[in-house]
Amino acid sequence: MKINAKIALLSLLILILYWSCGEEDEPTPPDISGTSSPLTLVRFERDLMALDTNDLAASIEKLEQRHPEFTDIYLRRILTLRRGDFSPEEQMMMMKAFLTFPLIAEINRKVNRRFSDEVMEDYREEVERALRYYKYFLPEAPRPDTLLTFTSQFEIATALYGDGNLAAGLEFYLGPEFDYQDVDPRATIFSGYLARSYTPAHLTSKLMKTLIEDRVPVPRAGRLIDHLIYEGKKLYLLDRVLPETPDSVLHEVTAEQMDWLRGNEIAIYAHLQKEKQLYSVNTTLIKKLTQPAPSTQGMPTESPGQAVNYLGKKIVEAYVKANPRVTMARLLEISDGQKILAGARYKPK
Repeated sequence: MKINAKIALLSLLILILYWSCGEEDEPTPPDISGTSSPLTLVRFERDLMALDTNDLAASIEKLEQRHPEFTDIYLRRILTLRRGDFSPEEQMMMMKAFLTFPLIAEINRKVNRRFSDEVMEDYREEVERALRYYKYFLPEAPRPDTLLTFTSQFEIATALYGDGNLAAGLEFYLGPEFDYQDVDPRATIFSGYLARSYTPAHLTSKLMKTLIEDRVPVPRAGRLIDHLIYEGKKLYLLDRVLPETPDSVLHEVTAEQMDWLRGNEIAIYAHLQKEKQLYSVNTTLIKKLTQPAPSTQGMPTESPGQAVNYLGKKIVEAYVKANPRVTMARLLEISDGQKILAGARYKPK
């Protein structure tokens, strides 16, 4: 009995140590119970699709009165109808063609089914919660107070408009049941490695990515290490404002690819060292390594694209751990990737 008791105690200690290590890797989310960042939801696509095609000029005028900031942006930059080479009559004709186009009508039906008022309220609350974390980490940073949804011809998935408000093109979040390749199999934006993230589960993450991208300064230097840390900082902040979101969603990879990243941190770092790429200023190489792709150049086919960005996030995490007094605002200001790497005392696992 004494032996069994000792074994049980040893097992308990091992479990405690195991859990403690896990907690180091996954920081406890801060208390945001006293933090507020109210967000209003606006369903622009419903007002748009309700336009009277028999009297478009008057209907659009009413739409503009209701949504003064976004309507002009939508017609000028998303549908690109308000152009100097189109007469008012031609603009109305093209607008009618858009509203009555079968694919647009089908998308509108699917959006209405997928994103009911109740469902969108859940997403509004989810984004608002992320904004509360965002305010906690960046208290001086401006934040959106409106989330506007719209539909178009697969032009924009997320955007900032007006005074920094958020907009989401809901046609980019219909998957996985919606087959994007049916729209146009030749279009790069419908490639499998991109379209796998066009799901409702990615909506909040993509919105917050857009906000964060606008906040994190682009590196001044042109070395891979600078861009790698730049991407890592964005992922690190995204992880902190969405602490309950799976890593595979944040990185926009499959669960299997996420496992590959976790299991190959040393291999990724060793590859960059061996190929002498960490300080490369080759813009083509940097783009291929840090931007979306089916897999990462020079790595196994089972690797996801942008695998080096995962490494960037791990280096940033190590830097924050080694420098616990650094604020998020100060972290984002440091554009020298080498300074972050040196200060991280990084050792890949």
